[in-house]
This record gives sequence, C-alpha cells and structure tokens, in this order.
Amino acid sequence: MVSTDPNLAKRERAEALGADSTIDARTPDVAGQVRTALGGSADIVFDCVAIQSSMDQAIAIADKGGTVMVVGVPARDVTVPLPIVQDHQIRIQGSATYLPQDYAESADLLRRGAVRTADFVTATRPLDQVAEAFELASSGNHVKVLVTVGER
Repeated sequence: MVSTDPNLAKRERAEALGADSTIDARTPDVAGQVRTALGGSADIVFDCVAIQSSMDQAIAIADKGGTVMVVGVPARDVTVPLPIVQDHQIRIQGSATYLPQDYAESADLLRRGAVRTADFVTATRPLDQVAEAFELASSGNHVKVLVTVGER
C-alpha cells in the first residue's frame, strides 16, 4: 500500500500504521512514483481529499479497469479527464453513505481492538472548546479531532 500526502507527519503516521511506501503529494510525477513503488498501477485508489489535484493524481494512478473511490468530501466541483476515464475504463465511485450496519461494524472493530483510536484520534476537546477543536481539525495537522460531551 502506498500513501501520498503533502504533510510529513501524516506520511510518517501512514508508515507507522503499515504503509509500504509514502510519497509527498506535492512532488512532480506523483503517479509515476506511486507506480514505481507498487510495481505498476493501482487497482483501487482512495481519494480522501477530493480536491482537483488529488482527483487528477488518483485518476493518473489508477490502472486500466481500476476504481477511484472518492472518500473525501469535496468543497467544490472538480473536473475529471473524461477521455482518460473512458479510454482506461476507470470507475469513479463515491462513498458517503453511513448506514446503521456501518456504525455497528465500526463500533465492533473498536470494541475488539482491531482498530485502535490512538492511531488516528490526535486531539480531544470538551464541548466548551468546540471552536478550538474546529481550528485544530482544519489546521491540517490532525487526523481526527473529537469533541466530548458530558463527563468521561
């Protein structure tokens, strides 16, 4: 698995969590570097940012017949190079539906310890510090910022 991110701390976290390779998303020819690290193109690419540059990179990284899974929530429209998508038969799939079974499975993974919150919760603030929590979350320096309600 290869992870790209412009933030060094996030690349280091990805490596610590098992990424085989990480690449600075700002470097030239990210797609070529990812292909080199993978030994070819990717069958599935997760775009967790959903901005123009990340979509461009995701489509460039995807293999013929591959899938680009859009996980990030776009703030504005992005364009896709439709001739490449069509010629390479790339499937673009959105992912934003959270069904009750998704929550149940997530809670079970946390309960069993299969997913450790310490790996991705990087800050916690009480409800009366919600403004600070939002500032932290939008800083680009955190993975997940939680706001707690009531006593713990």
